[in-house]
Amino acid sequence: MQIGAVQMYLGHGHLFLGATTAVDLSVFDGEGPVTATEHHVRVAARPQVGLVRVRLWQGAGPRVGRLVFDGKLALPDGRFCVEEATGLSRYVTKANSYAPRVLVAVDDPGHASRVDVVLEPEFVPRSAQVWTAGEPPFPKLTVAPTAPRHRADVFADALAGHDFPRKRLTAALQVVAEERRQRNSEQSVSFYVNDIVEWLRWLHDRVTYEMCRDTGLFLMEQLGRRQPELLAEDVLVNLQRRLGQQLF
Repeated sequence: MQIGAVQMYLGHGHLFLGATTAVDLSVFDGEGPVTATEHHVRVAARPQVGLVRVRLWQGAGPRVGRLVFDGKLALPDGRFCVEEATGLSRYVTKANSYAPRVLVAVDDPGHASRVDVVLEPEFVPRSAQVWTAGEPPFPKLTVAPTAPRHRADVFADALAGHDFPRKRLTAALQVVAEERRQRNSEQSVSFYVNDIVEWLRWLHDRVTYEMCRDTGLFLMEQLGRRQPELLAEDVLVNLQRRLGQQLF
């Protein structure tokens, strides 16, 4: 599942992934789409043009771009860092291991603008299974055969982006409906709906919290009364009408 994301503007064409310890620039030659040491991976990315987007995944990640690194990195403090070459911008998150296996895939080797990092993919890629068929809005996800997929993982995958909002919301509402059927817990359903409310806020920069909160109350009332696909369309049409601007 996705555990983090960051966007950085690079002054130089180098992005470093790995340990939070200082990068020893003297050991990187700066050539090629990727080079690595025991602690860090250097990815060649486009500088001074636009934001470079990095997504972090734990256990399972999308099969997108081209795989440029597959190996273990030593993380002395158990934290994983994404850092711009000068060290002025960095993003740090906790890892589940001090020496995780790491996959790094990029959209354009040598000139990356989108980078996907999967921590601890276990048997990926040789013994992997594909969890989704990769139909929009979901890419193919690589999942270790021994790692069961929980409904929360499926829900997180559904709301991991904002392209195809109706399909993503439909998929999320299907999970919520199944959660209610299996556990019969309104508290659990409310937790999922709150996440949907937060996801809705990023559909447009003029969408307010009040709009999304009201939508959440509407969802709580209508869950189980309408099919997820129809309910998702109702939610987005209503939000679009209140916003006065196209959302999908």
